[in-house]
Amino acid sequence: MPKRLMLALILLPACRAQGGASQKPVYKMLFSPSSNAYGTNPASMFETQPGLFYFYSLYTGGNSIITVTSAGTSNLIYTLPTSWSVYSLLQNTNQLLYGAGAYYTNPQETSINRVYFSLDPSGKNLQQYPLPAMWGSAGRSVLAPPAEIYDIFAASPRSGTLYAFGRVEENGDITVLHQFSASEGTPIGQNLAYGADGNFYGVGYQESGGAGPGFIYRITRSGVYSQILDFPAFATNGSYFPVIAASDHNLYGVFGGTAANPGGVLYQATLSGQLQTMAVFGKSISMSQPQTLMQAGDGNIYGTTTSNAVFRYDLGTHSLSLIYQLAIAQARCACQLIQGMDGKLYGITATGGDYPGVGVVFSLDIGLAPPKPSVTVLAPAAAPVGGTVILWGQYLLAAHSVTFNGTPATTFTSTSGQSVRVTVPAGATTGPITVSTPNGSFTTTQNFTVQE
Repeated sequence: MPKRLMLALILLPACRAQGGASQKPVYKMLFSPSSNAYGTNPASMFETQPGLFYFYSLYTGGNSIITVTSAGTSNLIYTLPTSWSVYSLLQNTNQLLYGAGAYYTNPQETSINRVYFSLDPSGKNLQQYPLPAMWGSAGRSVLAPPAEIYDIFAASPRSGTLYAFGRVEENGDITVLHQFSASEGTPIGQNLAYGADGNFYGVGYQESGGAGPGFIYRITRSGVYSQILDFPAFATNGSYFPVIAASDHNLYGVFGGTAANPGGVLYQATLSGQLQTMAVFGKSISMSQPQTLMQAGDGNIYGTTTSNAVFRYDLGTHSLSLIYQLAIAQARCACQLIQGMDGKLYGITATGGDYPGVGVVFSLDIGLAPPKPSVTVLAPAAAPVGGTVILWGQYLLAAHSVTFNGTPATTFTSTSGQSVRVTVPAGATTGPITVSTPNGSFTTTQNFTVQE
């Protein structure tokens, strides 16, 4: 059983911006549908080329995949039939787009297919991969190296909702790895986080309906489940319980409010199960009820609140600050934030924006430098000349050079923001790998072994 831990409270007032971003923020609306017919309620945004972003959205009763550029030019890539519902979308290390969805197979809407699907970035070659009987995606897809998607699955038999953890391989093979038992509680929240130790982390509660103590759980790639800590007091705030795995190898998350801190808190959890509150919200109306989190290339954590505030938590100074206050016409949060290769923050939300307020994609330039590449995993860490290696990390788009211990690779492709697929070149020797993008270079601390 996990050990119940007390929160070590660190009271931190809101303060001025930290982390080198000193310019006045510049907001730009990139996409906002003016009717219910095109691109409403956008979600799941990611960058596939510098300045080119994909997301999925409602479209005439079904779902569509849309691109938008950093200049604000949008393009409809693919429209699924009206009977479809899409729950997630991401780009795998083979460059294909993968999503989870479901659709009715008869006019009476009594029979439903639950699937993963893939298609290429141009919107062609749709492939469907049926999930195992009774299971469907709960919309918490996360990538892990070298080329796998992991997700929480859900099923609703007469006895009540069941949950499981599963894997979706690049070829579409789907495996249920672990089914949550009644004693293991219910997974909730926005996402799974892929940790520095190669395991997955999420937030759960002990009883159905959101009652009982909350906790953080760990699941290994093979499906071994454990709870690493209990929250001393668990407060609900809709379905927003984000958890992210940060570069300092700790987990960070937020609560929308507790009895002691009704404005909400940001907490840190170590992978060994130590928990402490790092920041307290509620010093002003605009800084209460945090909902979303991400980490940018400057190493700091950014997020949004229910009152449309964009905030920063500085990992170096442990300070919390208001970065920008969004008007409802600009966006209505919760807003998913990512950082583009140009350094700007990009946000997407299902509500707000131009009339009738059915969603918006925006950029927010707060003066962050373009993020430099990083590589955390070599998959595999050893291969012969001519073998394929995936460099896994962050901000790897537009890679223009890869070297193996100084020997240039002639065949490589940036296959997603998190991956470069490269062929081990002739003449390569054992040693570090260096990858370069327009934003800088990164050399691995781990040596790659060239096999004979």
